[in-house]
Amino acid sequence: MEPVKQNHILSRLAYIVIFCALPTILFAQRSKMIDLRSADTLKGKVINGEDVRELIGHVYFVQPTESGGLVHVWCDRALRYVVQNKVELFGHVKVVHDSSTLFSDKGVYYGDRRYMETFSGVRLERGSTVLTSRIGKYYMDEKHSEFIENVVLIDSSSIITCRDLHYFEEARQSIALDSAHVIDKTNGTNLYGDSIVHSEITQFTSAAKHPRLVQFDTSGSGIIDTTVITAVLFHSYKDSLERIIAYDNVQMIRADMASRCEQATFLVKQDSIILHQRPVIWSSENQITGDSIFIRMQNKKLHRLYVHGHAMAISPADSLHPARFNQLTGRQLIMYFFANKIQQVDVIRNATSFYYIFDKKDPNGANKSSGDKIHIYFKDGEIDRIKVVRDVEGQYFPEKMLNKRESEYNLDGFRLLENKPKRTGIKIVSQ
Repeated sequence: MEPVKQNHILSRLAYIVIFCALPTILFAQRSKMIDLRSADTLKGKVINGEDVRELIGHVYFVQPTESGGLVHVWCDRALRYVVQNKVELFGHVKVVHDSSTLFSDKGVYYGDRRYMETFSGVRLERGSTVLTSRIGKYYMDEKHSEFIENVVLIDSSSIITCRDLHYFEEARQSIALDSAHVIDKTNGTNLYGDSIVHSEITQFTSAAKHPRLVQFDTSGSGIIDTTVITAVLFHSYKDSLERIIAYDNVQMIRADMASRCEQATFLVKQDSIILHQRPVIWSSENQITGDSIFIRMQNKKLHRLYVHGHAMAISPADSLHPARFNQLTGRQLIMYFFANKIQQVDVIRNATSFYYIFDKKDPNGANKSSGDKIHIYFKDGEIDRIKVVRDVEGQYFPEKMLNKRESEYNLDGFRLLENKPKRTGIKIVSQ
């Protein structure tokens, strides 16, 4: 091909490329332009060698976004930096973008990035959601906001406080960092953590990094009974089965009970708790273990315990004989409570009991009983009577056989656990 003809073709191709790209270039340039719509007074000045327009009174300007919408900005006074394409805003600052409205006393709007930064208190409103903080950063195109210091977010179901919060408008999702705290309006639970993710749409909340769940229950006498649960991770679901699931090294402590396990499910509406994976409960002087434990509360008080699989209950027989423990085992165990005191215990299938006998304060041997079922009835916290049902077998061990040999008579599966959670080891933040 001749050089002249080749150059002519290349020139035409370059023209076509530039012509096709021109609308995009022009739109990009126009979208960065700030369109001043009104101001009572306009003055020109120079600040640090740059031309600046001072706008005073009823200032209003707009700027198009990448999605084709408009950002609307109002304030009492503004300084418009022409070269930097930014505007400093003062007094009654208001920014409207889609369904979000931002208020502040002072801020800076960056036209090239469509980015707003406020420094003197900020309030963001979006539907029923209201967010306030001292410092705010609002990215219009990304529909992403960051709020710093004294952050409070209130939506239809919860209140979130923290020091640093990222809010994503389209997903309606919040990521709270640093001293985060979520208060559930409906059930009064308090979820704390250094990192909490909350979705308004799915009503799902996840708390990690030293999380803890706290519930303050006030009795009729005005005494506050605080329930504190710690774990490695919490997931909260606000669907038809409202529940909170705690994972890994789960510890719970309250006035009438303490527990440990590897996974716990808190059924909020049913006022119940399910403990999985090596669960253990300490209630009064009782230690209860099993494959899983279902805790039924009533009026925020311990009502029943259902222990399934390798169920075992252990309690000290007498404070003067620390090696002696009364014991119960079976496939299932049900414990009934009233006013935080045990009233009855039912042991079902392969039921075995081992109880020490005392003649006043003097030890007098032990009784071992087994059957299909065992019912134990209590009075004032002490055993009143024991009833064994079907396939009954019993054995009495004289005192001389037991003395200093108590551990040899413990039932299969006996384990005395020393890792009971203590309130001093769990951080509590009051309301």
